[in-house]
Order: sequence, then structure tokens, then C-alpha cells
Amino acid sequence: MKNWKKVLLAGTSLLVAGSLLVACSNSKDSKASASEKTLKLWVPTGAKTSYADTIKNFEKETGYKVDMVEMEDPNAQENLTKDASTAADVFSLPHDQLGKLVESGAIQEIPEKYRKEITQNDTEQAALGAQYKGKTYAFPYGIESQVTYYNKSKLTADDVKSYETITSKGKFGGNLKEVNAYATAPLFLSVGDTLFGASGEDVKGTNWGNEAGVNVLKFIAAQKSNSGFVNVDAANTLSKFGDGSIDAFQSGPWDYAAAEKAVGKDNLGIAIYPTVVIGGKTVQQKAFLGVKLYAVNQTPSKGNADRIAASYKLAQALTSKDSQENQFSFEGRHIIPANKEVQASQAVQNDTLAQAVITMGSSDSYTTVMPKLSQMSVFWTESAAILSDVYNGKISEDQYLAKLQQFDKDLASAK
Repeated sequence: MKNWKKVLLAGTSLLVAGSLLVACSNSKDSKASASEKTLKLWVPTGAKTSYADTIKNFEKETGYKVDMVEMEDPNAQENLTKDASTAADVFSLPHDQLGKLVESGAIQEIPEKYRKEITQNDTEQAALGAQYKGKTYAFPYGIESQVTYYNKSKLTADDVKSYETITSKGKFGGNLKEVNAYATAPLFLSVGDTLFGASGEDVKGTNWGNEAGVNVLKFIAAQKSNSGFVNVDAANTLSKFGDGSIDAFQSGPWDYAAAEKAVGKDNLGIAIYPTVVIGGKTVQQKAFLGVKLYAVNQTPSKGNADRIAASYKLAQALTSKDSQENQFSFEGRHIIPANKEVQASQAVQNDTLAQAVITMGSSDSYTTVMPKLSQMSVFWTESAAILSDVYNGKISEDQYLAKLQQFDKDLASAK
């Protein structure tokens, strides 16, 4: 009898132990499964709430959970290249980071079906922003360009069509003492010069060291004696606009609310860039076009094809027609859409700021898609230095050509 008890007790112990092992195993499998079925998403700072419904619908349709975290767009490249395995599966980024991410192998060409959708649904300029060396690597969801803000009590819509009229009838504010190349350097593109070639992807394709480039520098230098030009900086532009020291300035959608507050809703005018006379020729002033993107990082999926496919589906959902409509109308977002159908909607058509940005981004007549090469880091500092030094009289006119030719060489040899 005692022996049978021992056998039964031993059997019971084995059963309990076996049950515990099964439970532990199931718990581990469950955790692994939950991890595999969760996608990490980085959205722009301040955007999390606006994507709530999009994420909810995605989770319902796919069975995947989404861990959404706000991340400053400019930090995406740094965090991804530092350790792609711990970075997000899907992340937002400004398009000019694309080149470095592709070259480092951090992101791959997107599936063909999504490329076709982008080509069909989004504007040509936006689609170009998602491409690198002819291949598409990301999903556009918005466009960004500088526009002209002006005080309608001082200048008319006809006045702001020409830089010369703006500065003869009013005061234009810009910073040439400490040039921001993002705002000023596109003057070279306005006269037909190129930055990293026509495609923006040829390291040796910058050609500012010519007569047209010299004329741009002459124009910059002449602004110092232009009574209609007022030098302002980022810290005081809007206050100068508000107190009437300047009647017009150029900036992006990020300054819309502050510009409206400065002069009042009824007085705020918004227009595309004006024409400008450089070297005796009237040309359309150009700006850089920025494209807002979502891209997929395949590394966290560890080769799991289903998870990679879900990541692309999430990027598609975040940039879909419905999502772009929401990003435009959601309070605090107001992202100008890249989708052609959304651009044609009544809400967008009735929005003055959106219309100005859309026109600026409609073709290369008004904007150049900002190059994506890593050499842009050299461009920003060197071009700003030349432009500032010309305005401040540190470079004489007989040095202009040599300075620009050296600039071309510096960019061509930059790494």
C-alpha cells in the first residue's frame, strides 16, 4: 500500500511538473508571438492623436498591434543608422534623409504594387521625393514649400507677383547677414544652375561657377543698398511683420499661425514666390520642395515575411487618401497633402495656404525637390558662408567667379 502511494505521488509530481513546463512554454510562446505581432511606429512629434483612428482600423484589419511613439523627424536617420534592430518598423522622415538611409542599407525599395499606387495617386514632385536613383523607397503623405506672406493692407495680390514691385511699394524682410541656405540658395536654381545635377543625385553636378551664378551674387550684394529690403532674422521676422517694419517675407507653413497673429486674419495674404530680375533677366524665383514620407525598416522583422508585409501595409495606411485628408483637417496638423485627389477636394481648394504650397510644388518651375545626398551637409554650410560674405562685403565682385568655382569643386569632392 505504501509503495503504491509512492508511485501515485511520484506520478502526480511528474504531472504537476509537466503542467508547469507546458505553462512556461506557452507563456514564452505567447510573449514571442505578441512581440512578433506588434509593430513599432514612429510618428512626428504632436501627431500621435491624429493617427488614432487610422491605427485602430489597421489593427482590426490585420491582427497586428501598433506601438506608436512620437519622434522628431530629423532624428529618425540617426536612430535608425545607430541600431536598426531596435528602431521602428515604420517611421516618418523628411525626404532629404532618403539617400543616406538607402546607401547604408537601412531601407529597401518598396514592393512594386505600392510604387504604382504612389505614381498614380500622388503628385509627380512628391513621387520624386520618395525616389532615389530611379527607385521608390518610401510613401509620400505631404509636401512643404516656402511661400510669400504679405500684409494686404500694404500690398496687393498684383504687387507680390514681382520682387521689384514688393520692394518699390513696400518692405521685404529677409536674412542675408546670416544666410539660411534653405531660404536663399534656390536663387541659383532660379537662373538655371543646378545643385548636384538636374536629378539632384550627381555629386559632381553642381555648376554655380558661371555667369548666371555670378549674377546671383551681384543681386545679393545689391540688396544692401535696396531701400525696400530689410535684414531680419528668425528671432524678429514676425515681430517686424507685426509692427509694420516689413510688409512681406518668405517662410513655410510652420509660420502661418504666427503670421496671422502678427497682422490679423483679414490682413494676412499668402502667395507663391514672385518673379525676380537677376542679371537683367526676369526669372521665376524658386524654393526647395520638401516631401514628408513614411518608410519601412525591415530589420526588426528578422526575415519574418508576414511582419514585413504588415509593415508596408501600415505605411500604406498612414499615407492613404483617407489618412492624408485627416492629416490636413485634423486640428494642429494641417499637413498639405501629396495625394492629387485630396488636393482637388473642396476643403483644400478653399485653403489659401494650401493652394500656394500646392502651386509651388506643382512643377519644377517653382520648386526643386531638395537633393537627398549626404553631401548636402557640406552644401548648407559652404553656400551660406559665401552668400553671407557677399552681402557683408567680405568678398569683392572680382572674386565671385573663383569663389563659386571652388564651391563647385568642394561639393564634387565631398564625402
